This record gives sequence, structure tokens and C-alpha cells, in this order.
Amino acid sequence: MPHLTKRPKGAFFAQWKQWRQQLAVTGQRRFLLLSGEQSWAMAHAQQLIDSQHCLWLGEAPLGQSAYPMKKFASQLGHEHSHLVFNAYSGLHPDAFGAVTGTLIAGGVLILLCPPLAEWSTYADPDLVRYVAQPEQVQGLTSRFVVRFIKQLCRDPNVFIWRQHEPSPVLPSITAEPWQLQVDAQGCLNVQQRHALASILCSVRQCQPLVLTADRGRGKSSVLGLAAERLIKSGCTLALTAPNKEAAAQVLAHCSRPLAFIAPDALLAQQPALSVLLIDEAAAIPTPMLLAMAQRYCCVFATTEHGYEGTGLGFQLKFQPALQRLFPNWRKATLSLPARWSAADPVEPLLYRLLALNAKPPVPSVINKLRHRWVTREQLLKNDTLLQQLFGLLTLAHYQTRPSDLRHLLDAPQLLLAVTFSNETPIAIALLIAEGGLKGELSQAIWRGQRRPRGHLLAQSLSFHGGIYGAEHFTYQRVMRIVVHPDCQQQGIGSQLLSWLKNTLSSGEQVDFLGTSFGASPELLEFWHRNNFKLVRLGLLKDGVSGLHAAMMLWPCSAVAQQTLPQWQQIFNANFTYYRQGLLAELNTELWPPLFPCTAPLPPEHDRRIAHDVAFYHRDWLSDQPALARFTQQYPPLTPLTSAQAALLTDLLLPSINLSSLAKRYGFSGYKQLLRHARCVLQHFFIAPYDT
Repeated sequence: MPHLTKRPKGAFFAQWKQWRQQLAVTGQRRFLLLSGEQSWAMAHAQQLIDSQHCLWLGEAPLGQSAYPMKKFASQLGHEHSHLVFNAYSGLHPDAFGAVTGTLIAGGVLILLCPPLAEWSTYADPDLVRYVAQPEQVQGLTSRFVVRFIKQLCRDPNVFIWRQHEPSPVLPSITAEPWQLQVDAQGCLNVQQRHALASILCSVRQCQPLVLTADRGRGKSSVLGLAAERLIKSGCTLALTAPNKEAAAQVLAHCSRPLAFIAPDALLAQQPALSVLLIDEAAAIPTPMLLAMAQRYCCVFATTEHGYEGTGLGFQLKFQPALQRLFPNWRKATLSLPARWSAADPVEPLLYRLLALNAKPPVPSVINKLRHRWVTREQLLKNDTLLQQLFGLLTLAHYQTRPSDLRHLLDAPQLLLAVTFSNETPIAIALLIAEGGLKGELSQAIWRGQRRPRGHLLAQSLSFHGGIYGAEHFTYQRVMRIVVHPDCQQQGIGSQLLSWLKNTLSSGEQVDFLGTSFGASPELLEFWHRNNFKLVRLGLLKDGVSGLHAAMMLWPCSAVAQQTLPQWQQIFNANFTYYRQGLLAELNTELWPPLFPCTAPLPPEHDRRIAHDVAFYHRDWLSDQPALARFTQQYPPLTPLTSAQAALLTDLLLPSINLSSLAKRYGFSGYKQLLRHARCVLQHFFIAPYDT
């Protein structure tokens, strides 16, 4: 951390306190950009803030407490009168969006950044999340930052102070006075009163209620007021949230003792409760929420803009599932701001910066369909098209968050294929190039020694799928594909995939068109109908969707067409084994016929896997079918003790539970168990060899 000794002085700082008082009177907030060298920006920010009521994210000067950018979620539910966001530590869109909502009326968001002309080419630490290798950040121009600057410069309520230039003028604030009006119930407006009444009524009728609101609407305070009323009436209740910090405002607005229980502990202990209050519910996986709903009378309170990453999952996954369980569930919404006035300009700016209100256009008559590539340069020049396409993409995935906008604009190797009806975009496929990994890196991925960022299909098929050489091939992975709801069930998604197949197959520049998704019967049927072949199925369910991950491929090149049947053969052999254990409960009756009958695998396939499990770091559970086949066919070259033989037999049972097995054999945990298991497997080889 730099040590700052010189403090700036001038008329600006003398006016600052009075100007902020005017902001507080009118219930507004403002945005100040300090653009220049980091030491200059930090010195000026430190002069302007009240350290006791300030949240500083990113690097800070000595003596100034600060939060790391990646821990932004711990501030959800808190309130701050000053906010300093050091973009030198990375312009993290999720952190920026979430903490801005903690800024109260009269507060100022101070953003520290490089000189504006240099910011888009600055080696932003946040960019590392969007590239496969960290060195790719060097020399990369951030389109997200270019757009961010453009939006800031267009807003007359943003004050920009550039180093070596005079301070900006602080205009007088002339809006109507604003103040919070707290009624006898503790509510601030009619919407809060209605929400409080709805919660109490739902609890009386033992019906679940969902309370949604944008940041700063007072949902947590309403939850706290409801908790106090319910405790007073004799209800036994508890509060849960992703962490106790996120529930701080609920606890602060309940003057009676209110027990907080973490979600995992709640489901494990299953305490006797008449009511369960859940704050920041969108940040809790859907299966956990449904388990709570089935056991308790629940009140779910949340925002839905997805700063935590699952906001849309709450809308698209949880609420329909809740409807099936409880058709009479209720919903209340808070739209009136409570932390600031309706005249506040910061929230509308935030929505523009992060495209939080992006919505797809409503198509008219569907005709003259055209499929074409859209470049990110085109999106940068046409913000209307950007908002339309990002709005479409948010409909396709339940984990959309503001960072996805930066990924869309900045991630290298990204392609956008769009279907237009006349000039209206009605379908989009987002693709990313993967694979083509050779040499030592390829071998290290296979052996579990390296896991470079990105290359999902190549790495997973090689390391988890047991497909040797899968990382050599090139892939275009369909990250998302979506058709506007008004245009679905007309074959438009399949038409877009057909266009992609034809386009990518010409010239054989890519081997496979692939996809990875939660394996619901509907999605499996869609991809199967488009002739994609299943080559991998995750052994564990996703914590949010409750589904196993599926990977499917369509061959573009001649060599891929020859290779894909061999990969299906490997998958089929392994799947048959897992159906006896880890995937025994999987209901495949609703699935299309995805599993072809195949011949036995060549012996060298299982031998290579067994060798690299024994001497390197391949995953035991992923390779268990190959290990079982190998040990049945080949005897150990050096004898096993009876204890080693018994352990190996148990380790190769399809229904294995590594933690339980480790405990039964007296190991400290499953990691120690697997270290011992690798040593046992080495008895089948003379020495490690270069595969």
C-alpha cells in the first residue's frame, strides 16, 4: 500500500461538506470520477471521505481500511454514506453494481481510475477472469471500459476530476426536500406497509410469500419488522441468508432476539420452527430453497438483478418450482426507493452502465429470417443492439450477472450468431473457441497437473471423460442459445444451429460444435433432435439447477466425424458402470435414445488411465469404470496384501462414498485414502512410463 503524506487543499474541499448536506436534504446521491495516477486519486478520495462511514473497495492508502474486490458480497445489506471504488484494482461489474446499492441519500460514489484516454488499455486485474491465460490481458483493449466511459461522460450528474486539471464545479441542488417518514409500524411508504401486511397474512394462512425489490427499497427492514411482530405473537422463527453479514439489516430492524442459522446448518439440523425468514434468497441454490419451502412456512426476500449470480435463477427456476408445490403462494414487490429519493440520478446511471434493464425487443410478424455474425465492435457502436442482445441472453440462463456484460464485450475468442426477423433480433447463440492445446500443456491437463482457465469441453472430456487427446481438437462451444419467447416452438433455434453447422463446417476450421448444459429431458431432446451426441454426464448435480451437467458434440471436420463414435463408445461403457452406483437414481426413461450399443474398448485405453491415476493426479471417481475394467483384466505385477486387495475392491464398487470409506479404513480423510489408493495401483506397473 502506498503511504500518502500530502493532502490536497482548495475551494473544492471547502465547499464539499456543504454540498453534500444539500444532497442529503434532497435525498440524492452523486458520482465523482477521479481520473489520474493512483496515488493522486487515492489522496484526493481520502480527503473527501468520512472514514468511519465509508466503504473502500480495492487497494487503499496506509491507515485506510478496505475490502478486497472479491469479497463485495459481504457488504450486501449494509449502508454507507461514502463509497470509494478503486478501479485500479479491477473494474469488477458485480462488485460495482452490488455496493452502489449500499450508498444512502447524501452519499457520493468516488471511482478511482487511470486517465480516461488510457483506461481502456490498462491491464485491469478483473480482465484476468475473461481470458484463458493471464498474459492475454497485456495489450487488450477493454470494450466494456470504452462503453463505461462513454456512458459516464454523457451523464450531466457525473463529476469528472482529471489530474492536472481544475476541480469540477459543484452546482447547488435545487430539488424538493426529501426525508424519510416512518409510520407507527416502522414502515417508510405504502408499499412497505402492504408488504408487511402480506407477510403477516401469509404466515397466518401458512402460505409461502416472495418479497422482491431492487437495492435500496427496504426489503430487509420490512423483513425485520415482520420478524418482530411474529415473535411478539408467539411464533417460533429463525432467519437464514447466504451469510450473517447479508442479514445485518433484518437483525437491526428487529428489537427482539432473532436466531440466525446458515442455510446448510438449517437443513442439516432441521430445527422446529413455525416460520422461516430467508433474506437474499436469490444467492441460495434453488434445491436448498425448495427443501426449506417443503419443511417450513417460508418468507423469501431477495433482489433479482443477479449481483450474487443467481438472481435470474430465482425467477426462472425457483418461482415456477414453488408454483408447482404451492399454487397459492403470494408475491409482494417494493419499487419505491427507501435509501434515496425518486430524483436520485445514480441508480438510473448504474442501470445504463451495467445494462441491468436490458430487454429483448418484442418481434412483430416473423418473416425474412436472416442469420449472421455480429461483432463486438458493432455492439460498441450500437448500444440499442447491445441492450437487445444482452436482454435475449439473460432469458437463456439463470445465473446471468453484470459480469456477463463484460464477458460479452471483452472475452477473446467469443462469437455471436444472431437470427433477425426483418431488423429485429429474435434469436442468438453465444459461442467461444476452445481446445487446440498441444505439447506439455496437453499432457499436464490429461494427468491432472494443469487446469488453465477456459477450454471447458477440451479439459473436461480429457480429464473427467477419460478421452485421451480430446484437448488437441478445436471446439466452438455454444455457451448460450436463446429464442425470444414469442418466437419459440417454430424451429428457429434449430435453424440457427443448422446455419452454424454449415458455416463452421466449410473449410473445416473447427473440429466440433459443442455444448454443456444442465441435463433436463427437454434440453437433451432439443440437442438430440439436432444430431448432437452425448459424450459426458457429470456425476454430481449442480447446486443451483439440481441437474447433472451434460456435454454434447456435433462433428464439423472429417477427422471429428471419424473420432466421435469412439468417444461415444467410451462414454457408453462408463455410463453403464455408473448406472450401477453413482447414477443409479437417474431417470433416463424421459430421455431420448442417447446411448448406442458399442463394442468393447481397446485395452490400451484403460491401461493408460490406470497408469496415470497411479503415478499422477487423475480423478479417481471419473476414472473408476476404467480402473475396474483394467484390474479385472490385468493382475498386479507385485503381490497385494490382503488389506490392499480388500481396499482396492471397495474402491472400485460403483456405489463408492470416498469419505465414508476413508473413515471405515481409519484414514484422516478421502485425500489420504486416495494417496494410499494410488500406491496400491502402482503394484500393477513396473515403473512410471511416458504415455
